Amino acid sequence: MRTNEDLHQNQNAHSEHSPNAGSPAGQTRRQFLSRSALGLAALAGLGLTACQTKGGATAAKGTAKKVDSVDGTFQYEKVFPVLNDNEAFDDSLVTNQLNSFVCFAGQGTVYVKSSEPQSFALFVNGHQVPTDKLDGSSWNQIDISDVTVNGDNRLQVSTVKESQATFEVKIGYPTLIDGTKDYADNDNFKLIDQIINAEIANGFTSAQLVVTRYGKIIKKTNYGNVNSYNKDGSRIKDGKAVDDNTLYDLASNTKMYATNLAIEKLVTDGQLDVSKKVQEYIPDFKDQEGDKILGKNDLTVREILEHQAGFPPDPQYHNRNYNPEKPDDPQPNANQKLYSQNRDEILQKIIETPLQYVPGTKTAYSDVDYMLLGFIIEKITNKRLDQYVKEALYEPLGLKNVTFNPLDNGFKADGIAATELNGNTRDGLITFDNMRTDTIQGTVHDEKAYYAMGGISGHAGLFANASDLAVLVQTVMNRGGYGNTMLFSEDVHDQFIKPKDTNVTYGLGWRRKGHIGYQWAFSPIANAETVGHTGWTGTLTVIDVYNNTSLVLLTNTKNSPVIDNKVDPNDFVGNHFLTGGYGVVSTLAFDGLDDANAEGNNAKLMDMVIAKYKLIQAKPDYQTDPDKASLKALLEVCDQRKDSKVIKDFQASDLYKTISQFVGK
Repeated sequence: MRTNEDLHQNQNAHSEHSPNAGSPAGQTRRQFLSRSALGLAALAGLGLTACQTKGGATAAKGTAKKVDSVDGTFQYEKVFPVLNDNEAFDDSLVTNQLNSFVCFAGQGTVYVKSSEPQSFALFVNGHQVPTDKLDGSSWNQIDISDVTVNGDNRLQVSTVKESQATFEVKIGYPTLIDGTKDYADNDNFKLIDQIINAEIANGFTSAQLVVTRYGKIIKKTNYGNVNSYNKDGSRIKDGKAVDDNTLYDLASNTKMYATNLAIEKLVTDGQLDVSKKVQEYIPDFKDQEGDKILGKNDLTVREILEHQAGFPPDPQYHNRNYNPEKPDDPQPNANQKLYSQNRDEILQKIIETPLQYVPGTKTAYSDVDYMLLGFIIEKITNKRLDQYVKEALYEPLGLKNVTFNPLDNGFKADGIAATELNGNTRDGLITFDNMRTDTIQGTVHDEKAYYAMGGISGHAGLFANASDLAVLVQTVMNRGGYGNTMLFSEDVHDQFIKPKDTNVTYGLGWRRKGHIGYQWAFSPIANAETVGHTGWTGTLTVIDVYNNTSLVLLTNTKNSPVIDNKVDPNDFVGNHFLTGGYGVVSTLAFDGLDDANAEGNNAKLMDMVIAKYKLIQAKPDYQTDPDKASLKALLEVCDQRKDSKVIKDFQASDLYKTISQFVGK
């Protein structure tokens, strides 16, 4: 079973540096939009769009209203005409009239201001938008939702009457709208619901799920209770149900939703250059006397983002008895040199942490990398990480349910999904200074984040609900912004999500699917360029920009007993259910977007039952009670779908009867 998202391939390789991901300050507003290889380029070229008729362009309704002002930062801003004394002028001529912008069918607004609007013709995807009735004394807000398409859209402004006037255009980013009714009968989503609910009935914990496509939320469901087990491992029968506002501990998804997005914004704003050495931002960051492996003096921000900085994965600064030489054999004061539970001391402890390999020679996922990146953000902004991301990322987007240290920020414990049952003890096995022993609910589970970093770290500590995360995901899908707020430029983001030379499942911070490398979590159906991340507490983010589809799955798998803490203290009951393994939910979600087929799903279900049974029979790691419970849950889903011929025939087979007897059904 995969019980830790941080246990990825650590391949020995030497990385060649790619071009600097920085962009000069002042380029945060683009006159011309670049389109990455991930974009939906089919609509950006010549030819008819989905909204054009055989006879040529039709007029858009273009309902307009006067507005006093237009505030914000936009994906597209331009003043027409582009004259030949303007440095942006292109002697191809027609290129001065057209540009592209990201939008989705059924939504879209363009803001226009001109003292002589009748002197210009405005087209969107070849459809003329009326300008004759626009107010020439103010900004006009024009509804273009009847002519927009999914992905790249074309804007044309042409001068049709000699005039000294200008025609100024602004277009914001798409926002999420409710599209759940369109998918209410989607059989793939029904199967997801049946599996998750059946697994919860048989011992799984809880979940929130949000799926988006083409700017619409098409699936939004909550499952289970905020706390599933008592400290003694017995099941809580009548707990508080998870709702839309329930917060989850994101674990390593913090790396994306806080640290990476903050760094992309700082690069866009010209405050950070990832090709520069860490020393330029933290002057004291240097090789220490006695270091056996050198490399800190020349370490760059890029190498940290690529997880090739040389640091160990988990030095456990919070635990003085941690034994770096034998992690499974703690010894008194073995970690004294690096031990601290004082956030003000941790940066120095990171500087003093011995490197395990020469930077750039290996890929090794490490929490220390993102702890350090969090400190770099704090040095640049002169603000603590939680304050900066709140002010720079979350508040501008109007997000209320994403925060570090939720109990200190107006949230109550019963509105937060619980994690480990007996503090960080792994059901009584582990001990260290100041350890929590009660069920963790409302404070970060991660030990380094809680004990050493005061709940605020670049690698873990963020809490959120799936709905607010969907907005941040949509910001990525929109290539940098949401509504009238731009967080980062598309060109910068392109540098962050492209594969590193030595391991295609890594970008700059982002995890990438590649062709097969990360499909266990992101699904085999998502495009190879899909990005996202996982979190140890049971969280998953999948962002498929090519197909304009995303998924946020939040669970709390660690809110369950440890199966046998003497064999593996990190092997929780919740990790043995299919929902906690991510791939079933993500694959079914991506598979059924256009052509969900009930009989196809019934065949999938039958295959899963047989495969799970054979897996338990063949592999000792899966010969556990929760694995049998997960199998029993699949049989219960079969009962719910027994009207199907596929399932009916399967239930009549000897194999089905054998499996039923095996699980005690």
